[in-house]
Amino acid sequence: MFWDFLRDFEAGDFSSWIREGNFIAEPFSTFYTLLGFHSIGMAAVVGIGWMLSARIFGFHQEFLISKTQRLLQLAWWGFYLNLGSGVLLLLGQPRRELMTGLFWVKMLSIVMALITMVVVQKGLGHLKMVPNGNGKIEAVPLSLRVNAFLVCIFWLIAIVAGRLIGYTQPPPPM
Repeated sequence: MFWDFLRDFEAGDFSSWIREGNFIAEPFSTFYTLLGFHSIGMAAVVGIGWMLSARIFGFHQEFLISKTQRLLQLAWWGFYLNLGSGVLLLLGQPRRELMTGLFWVKMLSIVMALITMVVVQKGLGHLKMVPNGNGKIEAVPLSLRVNAFLVCIFWLIAIVAGRLIGYTQPPPPM
């Protein structure tokens, strides 16, 4: 019954517009415009996540981790842009996406990346300043470093799986 609903939805005007229509006018294809927004959101959330992780690993210690709240707001904005564009892309061909194993790998890794990002964000509020040869730096506990590493790994899996989806999707179902 659900599969029949998805088949009828795909045959409708909205899904067809996402797959084959123009966003504004020629040559702005709706699908590729949404894919562009998806890439911008991904660049924001993953780029900021990796940059913050690099700082947690010890790079550029003069940059205070405690001052990253505005960057994290931008990362979450990127995630919401990704979520919106991703849902719309999914609505263009839901049965085909749902039949692709790598789609589920991508979804699981995104959920795990988000969970670890929240853990890292909460851990940032508990950093302590310790003396250093040049003044004071933030002491980053091992658990925060492990979670920052996991953020990087989960986003990497999501990116690779997302990129491979296009190459491993089955033909559109009948």
